Amino acid sequence: METILFGGTFDPPHAGHLALLAAALRRHPKARAVVSPAWRSPLKGLPAASAADRLAMTTAALRSLPAASRLRTTLDPWESQRDTLTYSWEALRRLKTALPGAELLFLAGADSWETLPRWKRVPELARLCRFLVGRRPGAPAPKAVAGLPPLELLPGTFPDLSSTGLRARLLCGAEPRELLPAVRRLIARRGLYGGTLRAKLARALSPERCGHTLAVAEMARGLALRHGLDAERAALAGLLHDCGRAIPVPALAAFAKARRLDVPARAATAARAPLLFHAYASEELARTEYGVSDPAVLSAVRKHTLGDVAMSPLDRLLYTADACSADRTYPGVADIRRAARRGLDAGFLEALRVKHACVLREGGWLHPTASAVWNAALEDA
Repeated sequence: METILFGGTFDPPHAGHLALLAAALRRHPKARAVVSPAWRSPLKGLPAASAADRLAMTTAALRSLPAASRLRTTLDPWESQRDTLTYSWEALRRLKTALPGAELLFLAGADSWETLPRWKRVPELARLCRFLVGRRPGAPAPKAVAGLPPLELLPGTFPDLSSTGLRARLLCGAEPRELLPAVRRLIARRGLYGGTLRAKLARALSPERCGHTLAVAEMARGLALRHGLDAERAALAGLLHDCGRAIPVPALAAFAKARRLDVPARAATAARAPLLFHAYASEELARTEYGVSDPAVLSAVRKHTLGDVAMSPLDRLLYTADACSADRTYPGVADIRRAARRGLDAGFLEALRVKHACVLREGGWLHPTASAVWNAALEDA
């Protein structure tokens, strides 16, 4: 008896997963399938949703399979409930022990096949199973490689979807059609993938500020995809970049002092432009009130207004996204958007130029850090 093992984090499960599973069952009409959500992947970071939530979403997704396929498919919670890493060789060995006469097929996308040399105990994988692999449109067909398990390529191509990309869109408040309705409803009900965070921001910020926040998150996501950065991180930074605006401007300086925030030119900033404290307050609240521990995201939030002489690509991206989000209408914003489409550095430099010109035109105070950032950017240009 043939048994197909389909593992993954399913964070979240989407139409591409179901299409791959349905194709495997069509290709092997007598096979049964075991779908096994992982507690976490050995080659990825921590999942965004809990194991219990991902198990529930996968259960909901599998109900959408055609009846004939659904009857041949079993959801196995073993991996997701172990609270520890499970390697594919372990899952396959367990299945082989439970089904000693079964021929095991491991279902995977082409991206997983490409990472196979990095998996644990590849020779044992080759002994235990052969791989069923589906490819994405426009990608070359995976090829068998000596020393790896035998490869069977599924006919056709499969949706060019990634759970990472879907999570970034969900963070921005989208409802991707690539997610099955039952999965979308569960995500909304449980506040997954930024739902709870966005609701908290909506309670803390004005409707106008919330609209700006979502616009910056979407611009950051788009620029990240365009320039090869982590879209999920960019969207999260965009969502939280102005959370400090929940603090009234007259109270920002006192908040920064009470929390011992390291704000450059603190006294002059408090006297001349106290609104500038909000970026530092936003970093503090993102960490303490919204549970963000990613130093890259926190850095981008802190630097999104004044910048810094040392800025990572994500720092520059968020600075630019905030300057040219879709809700912005000030003179020069179209130039920033055009430059940002050309390149991340070009967009950042144009954002600096336009913002500094605006401050000088209106007779405002140019913070010493902003001047230093402009000079550093010119030297690097």
